[in-house]
Amino acid sequence: MATVDNRAIYDENWSLWLDMKRLGPASRWLRSLIRDQVRAIKERGDIASILDVGCGEGTITWDLAKYFPDAQTTGIDFSSAGIDCARASYSLPRLRYLHDITSQALDDRYDLVTAFEVLEHVEDWQDLLGRMAAAARQFVLVSFPLGRMRPFEVHVGHLRNFRKGEVEGFMRSKGFQPEQVFQAGFPFYSPLYREACNLTDSASNSFTTGKYGARQKMVAGVLYSLFRFASTRHRFGDQFCGLFQRQTA
Repeated sequence: MATVDNRAIYDENWSLWLDMKRLGPASRWLRSLIRDQVRAIKERGDIASILDVGCGEGTITWDLAKYFPDAQTTGIDFSSAGIDCARASYSLPRLRYLHDITSQALDDRYDLVTAFEVLEHVEDWQDLLGRMAAAARQFVLVSFPLGRMRPFEVHVGHLRNFRKGEVEGFMRSKGFQPEQVFQAGFPFYSPLYREACNLTDSASNSFTTGKYGARQKMVAGVLYSLFRFASTRHRFGDQFCGLFQRQTA
C-alpha cells in the first residue's frame, strides 16, 4: 500500500472541513452515539481527567468537556491546523488543546481516553490503542468504520476499515472488557450514504466542503433525520462506537 501522509492531508484541509465536521449529518449522528456512551460512563464511574487522541478541529472534545464539566479535558492532534481551529473555536475553563505529534500525552494517566475516527488512519493501530489502554485508569472509548473500504475513504487518509470483533479481542488482551458496543448504521449510513459519498467524493466536492450556506444546512438536516430514523443504532451496522472498561483483580 502506498504511503499516506495523513498530517499533510489534514493540515491542508481542516479549514475546508470545519462545517462538514460540525454540521454534517454523519458527524452529528456519531456525536449522538457518543452521547449514549457518555451516559453509560456516568453510570459506571467518576471522571476527573479525559484525553481525546486525534481531536482534530475539537468539536467532540468540547462536547466531552461539557458532559464532564469537573474533569480536566485535553485534546491532542498531530495536525497543527486542527489544533489552531480547535483553539480558535472552543474555550472552557478546564479544556485545552495541544499540538502533540507523537502523542506524548499518553505517557500520563487519565480516567477516560478516547479516539474517534482515528485508528483507521494509523499505520500501527495496535501500538496506539495499546498506549491508550495503558494510559486509561478506567475507560477507553473509540469509534471507527467497519466493513468494505471505499475509494473516497482512501482520499481522506484511511489505511483500513476494521473487521467485526477485531478491536474487542485486542482490548481484552489489554485487560479491558467491552461495556457497551454499538455497530450502527444499517442501511442508511452503510451502504447507502457511504456509496453516495464515494460517488460524489464527498471530502473534496464544493457542496460538502467550505462554509455551509442555507442550502447545505437544509440538506444536512434532512440527511441527519435519515441517519436517526433509517439507520440501526446498536447492531447490524458498519459504524463502531465502543466503550471498554478496565477490569480489576
